[in-house]
Amino acid sequence: MRRLVAGIGLLSTIAILQPAVAAEIPVKPKRERVAAPQRPAPQPQRPAPTQTANWSGGQIGGSNGVSSVNNSFVDPGSFICPVGTVFGTNCFEQPFAFSGNKSSYTIGPFVGYRWMVGKGPYAGSVVFGLEGDWSWKNAETSLNQFSATTVAGVFRTDQFSGSVRQKSDSSIRARLGTLVTPWSLVYVTGGVAFEEISGSFAYAGTLCPAGSSVSSCTFSSSIATATTVVTWSDTRVGSTVGAGWETELWTGVKARAEYRYTDFGTYTKNFPLATACTGGAPATTCTASPSGGVAISLRESFHTFRVGLGFDLQALGKAPF
Repeated sequence: MRRLVAGIGLLSTIAILQPAVAAEIPVKPKRERVAAPQRPAPQPQRPAPTQTANWSGGQIGGSNGVSSVNNSFVDPGSFICPVGTVFGTNCFEQPFAFSGNKSSYTIGPFVGYRWMVGKGPYAGSVVFGLEGDWSWKNAETSLNQFSATTVAGVFRTDQFSGSVRQKSDSSIRARLGTLVTPWSLVYVTGGVAFEEISGSFAYAGTLCPAGSSVSSCTFSSSIATATTVVTWSDTRVGSTVGAGWETELWTGVKARAEYRYTDFGTYTKNFPLATACTGGAPATTCTASPSGGVAISLRESFHTFRVGLGFDLQALGKAPF
């Protein structure tokens, strides 16, 4: 019985002391498992942007700019002299010539077709094509000239008036360029040019008795006269060369800037010169320009800088209108 009681007492003591002992024994922290770093999920590669600029096919558009026009006009042989004089010795022509660079606004349409050499639009591709254009402009150069002198004792007056006007011009050209970027083209161009050119010339030469003055020497008081009044309008054929830059603004819409020089060469126009000699002293007859005519030397050219917009015909065909 005593043993039983002692056993129960021992168990009770252990039960009371166990929490205190457990509190004094340090608890070893549990090791937590560290999760492996998560690798980001592979992102799908975005395709590289593709170039949509089209450098093959038809194009139509318009341009405008400024044209610096040169009109050269030379009349080397209009004169009137009294009888008994020798041309080149004591009878001379009055020179009449003018030229000048007139600036004019110019505007007009163009149309063309292009081909690109290469597998696709990328820098270095070659683009060549044909293009035609028409432009309006209005550039006129003119001069009025009067002179008075005494020839072999006879009072002489010479009145000149001349003008040259460049109106519309057009061209048919080849173009050859290279893409400096997939969107931008630099090019050279050249071909044949056409120009509508008009002009006028008037000459009035008068011989009056010695002692006359500018105010008193008129056709009614003259002893001899030589006159001509002519106008003309021609279509000249020349050459044109230039260079330009073109870039795509939006799909199918391209802006351009271009410089060109156009020359129509030198040519001569011949016109008759009417003479009339009266019986007044000291001249009973008169001599006028050699061969009784007027030979006018002309040359026209111009520099033009244009900017414009072109529209690809393929893109226009897909437009919703």
